[in-house]
Amino acid sequence: MKKTILAALCLLTSQTAMANGDMYGLFSAGYADASQGQADGKGVGYSFAMGYELDKQWFVEGGFQQLIDEEGDAPTLSNLGSEDSSSLKADALYLALLGKASSQAGTLFYRVGVMSVKLESQAFIGSGQTCEEGDAEVYSLEGGDGVRCSYDKTSVAGVVGLGFDFKLADAWDLRIEAQHVRGKDGFEANIGQIGLRYNF
Repeated sequence: MKKTILAALCLLTSQTAMANGDMYGLFSAGYADASQGQADGKGVGYSFAMGYELDKQWFVEGGFQQLIDEEGDAPTLSNLGSEDSSSLKADALYLALLGKASSQAGTLFYRVGVMSVKLESQAFIGSGQTCEEGDAEVYSLEGGDGVRCSYDKTSVAGVVGLGFDFKLADAWDLRIEAQHVRGKDGFEANIGQIGLRYNF
């Protein structure tokens, strides 16, 4: 029953907002430099979101963001403890407030928000070392042993950002944004994004 009421409220709100031309849809591609414990990774991701203009100074935006999805190389004695043998995957649902200042060229904005991040990481380190985060397991390699540090949890993270929506046409904007994400157990990511915003 609660789900039905929530769905009806969301539908009513979205139809009212669309009728007023206060909503937008967004699709972006990004590049992230992320770390968690002893796992590090750099790679591409994407996001899609819906936004609503609360008033002339504020947007509220919610969506899905794949922060990073990078698989490491097979561990060897020579790459233990390096980024090459690290795997890092982070997917997030987020809700954010965007403060904005408009001009003829477009809209400057800053972002403050929260994320629910599903984080999976794996790092391989030397046998004499201990895992900073995650579960430790002895891992057999050709010529010796290593330690695999595995982490798989969902937790809350904070996000801040600064960006600009360049006006392309009445309904289209080009978005460029830099974000910083910080979460539990040492998770951190710096992200650059570029995307298209469609104004309903």
